[in-house]
Amino acid sequence: MIKAIFFALSACLGTTACTFPSTGYYGVPSVEREVEGSRFSIRVRDDVAEVIRTSPEFPARYPVIAARAQKAVHLETGCSPEWVTGDPAMLWVGLSCDGAAPPKRPRRGIITWQDFG
Repeated sequence: MIKAIFFALSACLGTTACTFPSTGYYGVPSVEREVEGSRFSIRVRDDVAEVIRTSPEFPARYPVIAARAQKAVHLETGCSPEWVTGDPAMLWVGLSCDGAAPPKRPRRGIITWQDFG
């Protein structure tokens, strides 16, 4: 019986979306946005947006998710997404607002993609 309860609890927790922000985004309010069937939690700090995908998708292909995340950030902020980095679950988008130069892309050993024009 205990094993069945543990399994059911694990299954429930494993299927819920995690929307905890990374360290630099604690205290920044999030905004929910849906684009082409993908749901995102967006937090913007200065000229970088942290985007967490909250919708379950299989397969979660990075180029598709990255393009949708860029669209979601553009719709939310009105700024131009210049780069995106991360993985299909959590992405960071560099923004150019009002013609300002975008921030430098962070040096991370993860996938990057740019397809917003």
